[in-house]
Amino acid sequence: MTATGAMVTEIAMAGLATTTHTVRMGNVITDGEIVVSGLTKHYKQVKAVDGLSFAIKPGRVTGFLGPNGAGKTTTLRMILNLVSPTAGTATIGGSRYADLAEPLRAVGAVLEASSAHKGRTGRNHLRVICAAAGLPASRADEAMELVGLTPAAKRKFKGYSLGMRQRLGIAAAMLGDPRVLILDEPANGLDPEGIRWMRDLLQKLAGEGRTILVSSHLLSEMELLADDVVIIAAGRLVAQGAVADVIGNAGSAGTVRVRTPHPDTLLEALAGVASSRDDGALVLTGVTAEQVGDAALRAGVAIHGLVTERPDLERVFLDLTAGKEAIR
Repeated sequence: MTATGAMVTEIAMAGLATTTHTVRMGNVITDGEIVVSGLTKHYKQVKAVDGLSFAIKPGRVTGFLGPNGAGKTTTLRMILNLVSPTAGTATIGGSRYADLAEPLRAVGAVLEASSAHKGRTGRNHLRVICAAAGLPASRADEAMELVGLTPAAKRKFKGYSLGMRQRLGIAAAMLGDPRVLILDEPANGLDPEGIRWMRDLLQKLAGEGRTILVSSHLLSEMELLADDVVIIAAGRLVAQGAVADVIGNAGSAGTVRVRTPHPDTLLEALAGVASSRDDGALVLTGVTAEQVGDAALRAGVAIHGLVTERPDLERVFLDLTAGKEAIR
């Protein structure tokens, strides 16, 4: 097969030959939970994934995070039956991907930027996939509209920007109206408007009861997009849960930034509080803004600025994965 969306087509063909399991479509109660249990992949002496277990719930956007070489893409490929695990299992709705009778109607996936014949239009690229998967050709136009590519439907693929190719890949993944969507770095090549579009689309799809699993290095965007996160490092799970819970439970201390014309006097009043100085402000750790205000009042120190800075997902991620980076 030539470049007609090789990744999406490869995923589709992985399960088209089997008829042992039927996934009910068009029903919001269809079980799209992804369950990974003890998943392991060894390449000679390298443990790319090492006993990984987690669950991804329907109706939520889950961010799949980790440093370079953490095993994210290998894990996604094992979920999609593109790589055979050394040990462990990965199921979607209780079944292995290989056992799904109509995989494109159950799972949509984009693991790399869309590839297509350079001389083929975006619409015709999608129609080829529809024909191969037994889907009506009308789904091509519906998917183009979903991702905002209708104005470029007749443009040849060679004229698509990287961001447009990302959108086309998502359109291909959505051709079967799947209950599960798995995306690896989908924001690559998107400008800020495109990233905002992506966020709105994925949250909308999750709101329809679909299972959305997204791998990304854009941690600030993940904090806005995701309901839950799964964080791995060196092939192992380091944290999983709702974004707010992971941030709150990580043990990363918040700080208080205070501006005062008498910093030394304030520090004496706070007695033993860890501090540093940054751009003319005191940065205090292990103390609340209320405690700082009370100490300033007792010491008769004027406060010109007082802000509590709480840890964000990026800081928690860096703390949890520190020293566990790997390049594989």
